[in-house]
Amino acid sequence: MKRIFLILRLLLEVKFIFKSPQKYELVVFDDDAIYDLKNFINSYNYFILETVNPIADVTKTSHKVYLSFKLLKYFFKNYKGNIKTAYMVSLLEIINPKVVLTTIDNSYKFSDVARILDQKMTFIAIQNAARIDIHETKYLYGKKKIESDFTEKLYIPNFLCFGQYEIDQYRGYKIKVKNFFKIGSLRLANFLHHIKKNNIEPKKIIYDICLVSEQKNFIEENIEKGFSYTAKFTIKFCMKHNMKLIWACKRDKKITPQKYNLELDYYKKHLTDNEFKYLIDNSREKKIFDFTSYMSMIQSKVAVGNVSTLLRENLGMGRKILSLNSTGLNVYDFPIQGICSMQNCTFEEFEKRLLQIISMSEKDYFSQLNRDKSYVAEFSEENSTIEKIKNKIDFFLNDQSSPKN
Repeated sequence: MKRIFLILRLLLEVKFIFKSPQKYELVVFDDDAIYDLKNFINSYNYFILETVNPIADVTKTSHKVYLSFKLLKYFFKNYKGNIKTAYMVSLLEIINPKVVLTTIDNSYKFSDVARILDQKMTFIAIQNAARIDIHETKYLYGKKKIESDFTEKLYIPNFLCFGQYEIDQYRGYKIKVKNFFKIGSLRLANFLHHIKKNNIEPKKIIYDICLVSEQKNFIEENIEKGFSYTAKFTIKFCMKHNMKLIWACKRDKKITPQKYNLELDYYKKHLTDNEFKYLIDNSREKKIFDFTSYMSMIQSKVAVGNVSTLLRENLGMGRKILSLNSTGLNVYDFPIQGICSMQNCTFEEFEKRLLQIISMSEKDYFSQLNRDKSYVAEFSEENSTIEKIKNKIDFFLNDQSSPKN
């Protein structure tokens, strides 16, 4: 009965295209990936491979599903028990691209398809966030709190990653990646492109501290509570020393209202009424398309958080951060140790460290790290991440030795 309902839902919600797609040299895997690619993707003739399941899990009315005699022939040849994988592999075989590109680097469906077709076309995944989920999965699976380890499903032929840390992380966990390329953060590059294109001159430093929003709900109580100490300590510090705070919330309440409310609920749960009011009074409304989190970050003397991607990007740019891990688990330790990170400290220790960071020069600050800042995120003003990605795509599109039919 459930299967019949899903089929009926499909018929009502999906637009069927009764022909095979044309051939393209470049395919963007997953329509959710397209936004991060917007600053250069129109330089290419590309096809968006929507990751809709043609039988189930239909959630968007805009999805297209191709149906043709040719596609059905490929589908029955490729079907090995998974409808979605067989459908996507069949589409790609018909389109026959040289390159398949995604920014959803932790997509197992991308990995499934890449395993089957990487001798026929080049698969590239661009890292879009710090992969804390890998550490969490390994920890929870080891504790038998989850039934499967998704990292065992990952397979990335060509991984365009933030920096050396990802290479060490993935190799340490024996995650299957054939080739690594250190390129930095695309989203940071998109922000810098945005302010340049729109002639936005970021104001000089106007905040002392940027508190980066991070929350961990329903993993373990000690983890959830441990993450909250960063906000509590930062708020207490700013109130005590009359420092100007800006809270960079994570969710856009207009685009993801439910997740925004969950974010607020987390802080309401772990902060006092006075602390929560202070947090909200010193916040900037999240607007994804205006890069408000990045703007808050570069307008602050120091960014404070747990293990956020923003911390890595800020440090990679040559700016000061403080990462605090109060969970008691090294899973959430920042990849670089030294002046930039602390574990399980008291408020007094946190206060002393943050005052020290604020007062010291950038030269002194970066001399007190145990690794170069580029370890967590490559950054170059002369050669942006956008240009690095374009160069890599162009190489694989034009390289005569790259995999092909």
